[in-house]
Order: sequence, then structure tokens, then C-alpha cells
Amino acid sequence: MLVACGAMLHDEVVHYGSAAAEIAVCTKAVGLVERSELRLLEVTGDEALLNHALAPAVPGQVPGPRRARSVADTWCCRVAADRALVVGAAGAVDRWRQVVSRAPATTGIAVAANALTHGEVASIVGPKASTVLRSTSLPADLAPGGVEEGRLAGSRVAVVCEDSERYLLLFPDGCAAAALAAIGVSGRPVGLARVGHEALAHLRAARRDSG
Repeated sequence: MLVACGAMLHDEVVHYGSAAAEIAVCTKAVGLVERSELRLLEVTGDEALLNHALAPAVPGQVPGPRRARSVADTWCCRVAADRALVVGAAGAVDRWRQVVSRAPATTGIAVAANALTHGEVASIVGPKASTVLRSTSLPADLAPGGVEEGRLAGSRVAVVCEDSERYLLLFPDGCAAAALAAIGVSGRPVGLARVGHEALAHLRAARRDSG
């Protein structure tokens, strides 16, 4: 049974009838996936101090403003110089919170790491993904690893470009039903359909195998 919470369904949707059909949608048109398994963490602080706090969790270079980096299937999204959103599975996000919180504890710097309990995440996957984003007036002309904030039907949203056919939509305050409806209306002309986790897992595995 699926239990509605806000606009998203927080029990994992395996498929909406046929995983094979949903895979086809994502390879030929565009699929919308409600990422109920993902959690959001907001990290805020002065730019230099935020760099210091994020560094232990991000090997190499901490992403600058409007850039995102993926570390072990967890994204660190620097939506602004003084603010980052971390998105990943619950356990991974909790580990990030502990690592980021350790820097202020040891150095006395003022950085806050807050779990966004109302935050919600969706993915748009497929060759028509950027077309749907443009139709909703969300940022679409992003290079891989780019992130930019916007608004969709009253909901704040950060758009993260994983690659040219994959985008994460991060709703820090939750996703209003009107926001999902707007995506549905914009995606209808190009064949957008709801897609479950089985199809998404298959596509991710195929992508790893081909890479």
C-alpha cells in the first residue's frame, strides 16, 4: 500500500504496471521518478568555513557555488556560496551530517547541518528531460555537475544536472501537488510518464556496465 505524504509517495514505488514499459519511456522520452529513498541535508555557513566543513566528506575539491559533486552515490550540491544541499540514502546523509558537524566541534566555526525532514526529491530521466524543464521554466541549460535554484508552482526547487539526460529535483520544503502537476502538464506533449524504482535501478546498472 502506498501512503501519500505531501505530494510525493513515501513508500517506494516498484513500478506502475510494467517496468519494461517504464524503461522504454526513459530511453525514448522522459520518466518522472519519486525518489522516496533519498534524504536531504542542508549545510549553511560562511563560504570559507563551509568549504572547511565539507572538505572531509568531499575528496579533492569541494564544489563551488552552483556546482555539485557525486561521492559514492551521494550528491553535494552547492546551491550558493554559503549553502549546500546533500542528497543521498538516509544512512549516507547521516554520516555526512556527522562529518560536517565535527569541524565546528573541533574548530569552533559556525556551520549548521540540518536534516530537512520535509524535503523531497524527484528524478527526471530521458532524452526529453531538458525539454520538460524548459517548459516548466526551470533551469535546463546546465552542464553535468551544475546546480541552480528556481521555483515551480510555489515550491522551491534546486535542479541538479547529473548528465544530459538525468536531473535531480531537490525540494527542500517539500513538493506541492501543484508542482508535480506542472511537470505532468509540461511533459505530456513529449510522452512523460511516472516511473518506478525497478526501471531506474535497471537503467543505472546498464549505465555502469556501459561505462
